Amino acid sequence: MFPRLEHLAPPPTRRPQRGTPPAATPPQANAADQAAFVRSVSSRLADPSRAAHQGSQRLGIWRHLSAAGAALTRQRSLALRHASAPLRFAAATALSLAVLVGPAALAAAQPAPTTVKFWFMPNGGDPAGALQAEIDGFNAIHPDITIDAEQVDWGSAFTRIQTAILGGDGPCVTQMGTTWVPGFSAMGGLRAYSPDEITAAGGPSNFVAASWATSGLAGSGTTTALPWFADVRALAYRKDVLAQTGMSANAAFSDWSAFESTLAKVKQVAPDVAPFAHPGKNDWNVWQNGVMWIWGAGGDLLNPGYTTAVFNSPAAVKGITEYAGLYGKGLTSADSLELNSSQTDAKFGDGKAFAIISGPWNISNARTPANKGGWSNDVAKQNLAFAQFPAGPGGNYTFVGGSNLAILNSCPNPGAALAWVQYLVGNESQVRYAQAIGMLPAVQSAQADPAFTTDPLYSVFLVAAANGKTSAPIAQWGQIEPTLQEQLQGVWDDVANSPRNTPVSEEKVKAHLDAAARAVDTYLR
Repeated sequence: MFPRLEHLAPPPTRRPQRGTPPAATPPQANAADQAAFVRSVSSRLADPSRAAHQGSQRLGIWRHLSAAGAALTRQRSLALRHASAPLRFAAATALSLAVLVGPAALAAAQPAPTTVKFWFMPNGGDPAGALQAEIDGFNAIHPDITIDAEQVDWGSAFTRIQTAILGGDGPCVTQMGTTWVPGFSAMGGLRAYSPDEITAAGGPSNFVAASWATSGLAGSGTTTALPWFADVRALAYRKDVLAQTGMSANAAFSDWSAFESTLAKVKQVAPDVAPFAHPGKNDWNVWQNGVMWIWGAGGDLLNPGYTTAVFNSPAAVKGITEYAGLYGKGLTSADSLELNSSQTDAKFGDGKAFAIISGPWNISNARTPANKGGWSNDVAKQNLAFAQFPAGPGGNYTFVGGSNLAILNSCPNPGAALAWVQYLVGNESQVRYAQAIGMLPAVQSAQADPAFTTDPLYSVFLVAAANGKTSAPIAQWGQIEPTLQEQLQGVWDDVANSPRNTPVSEEKVKAHLDAAARAVDTYLR
């Protein structure tokens, strides 16, 4: 059933393949058809990224055309003497085509410079600089394609994309938060990637599993947004403070019980450092942090068929109660309930917290000089380490978010848009861009690059990504997320209103999750 537009309401403001085969020659082509055919073949064959995929097809075209172009051999060799191999082949083909269709048709068929309008969000500390490096790399391969990039704030991005899909002025390609993909896909405004294009990108298995789960609308059988980068969570901690407890990292963070014991020891040996700091109710990712405890307890958000909310199950209630109870036990920063994610990161960077929930972006914070925006506390910077999220009775899981790349159906240059997306999901771009913005590549072959596998800080996130889960890929998620978020914020209100040394009760947690579940079930009907 087509989703109601209210299902596509934006969630709370948040932070931050190779080409298709060339067409066959028509049996009887008129002049217009000939010109179209020349444009098609020339543009496809001039693209070096398609060479391996289309080698046999190009060879057939070459054999067909070379006889007719024999008289042009001398001129062609002079013109192509200094060109690269792919461009020599493409130009040779175009010259041969001139014999078949005539100089007038060939002149009309010459590819004109193409512009691809691209919307991206403020990713990393230098969003424009990070993207420009990718544009430069792309233009070295595709000099005739101009990327017209526009940075769009997260606060307005959802509405602008929605307006573009509904017929307003918009981009050819847009970055899209993973939780937005299903709703926008249901609106019918996104171009589907073909099976061949997906295979050329390495296939679904080449992407982080949790990221690939957000590549389209569940049950649609189509892929409308290829994963671009992955936002993976882990625990950041101070090695020097852990050493004071006498515990190893493997023992300290192995499960919930060990984690709580570690925080209690930190409180004893380092009284000036908060054992654990986390965002409170006024943060964009309240539900994302909470769901890791739900999964760890053996719970989930929705049932397998996405027809009923289950985040109020006994296991889910136990997980949220465990997480929220750390404040009541005095194991978190006293101001945790008032912090947002950026403030939590800053508290760690200032040396005032032992552990926080973090993503790989803090690697950049630790390695960037303070006068260029990095952390100011040298001790915290030098002792940064990461650990897997502690396992609960249901296992060890982490949240995986990030962003995907979608091509709008309204794009006037879908071929050029596809080439841009292909480049961004290629290994070279994936490695460079992920490092620049402090995220993880969404492509697993890029994750195998030594830049990540030999870096002890990044290596933790590689394992975490494999254990990652994400939101349900359904159109109604746009309603579900703020509803769950609101009730989890209510849990933090109850925590704040409880005495400092009194953990919030399961009954209060369940009341909030039950209220959210009742509302969500109405969305899913």
